[in-house]
Parts: sequence; C-alpha cells; structure tokens
Amino acid sequence: MIGVMMIVRTKPGRAREFARLTAKLQRDVRANEPDALIWQVMRADDDPDLFYFTELFATAEAHAAHPGMPYHVAMSAAGWDCVEGDPEVRLCTPLTDGDIEGESE
Repeated sequence: MIGVMMIVRTKPGRAREFARLTAKLQRDVRANEPDALIWQVMRADDDPDLFYFTELFATAEAHAAHPGMPYHVAMSAAGWDCVEGDPEVRLCTPLTDGDIEGESE
C-alpha cells in the first residue's frame, strides 16, 4: 500500500473554485478507482485557503495510474491554477499488524 498526504494552499479568492474542482475529482476517484482505498480532501476549519488530501492506494500501480485518469487530467490545469506555491507532499507507508507485533522495521 502507498499513502499520500498532501497540503495545498490556494491563491487568494480561489478556494471556492478549488473546492468545487477537488470535490468533483474526489467523487470521480471514488467511483472509478477501486484501488484508491481512501481518497479524501478536507478543508481546514481555521484557514479556508488550506486543503489536506489523504490518499491510500492498494498498489503502486494504482498510485501511478491515478494522475493519468481522464477526469484527473481534465481538471488538473484548472486545479493547479488555483494553487499558491508548491504543495507539501509526503509519501507514506501505512502501519500494519506486523508493526504491532514488532515484525516490521
């Protein structure tokens, strides 16, 4: 499994448009990518220009295929145009039962 955490700040006055675009993308991902186990966009309560993405893909192939999906490609230019600066992106490895047992490093 591959986890992704991403933090995005929108340009002033562009948060509403970004929210609309990413909410539609979230719906499309959930409907069409069964190996996207979690794909959730959240907006900070204390800063309406700050968005958090939480993604969990079952396989590396699903993660690699995600940006090339037609609905993702269709909204990417408009979405990135709303973004201020570079997003903070972290790839993560989910903890497993093996971690509980001390079997993983």
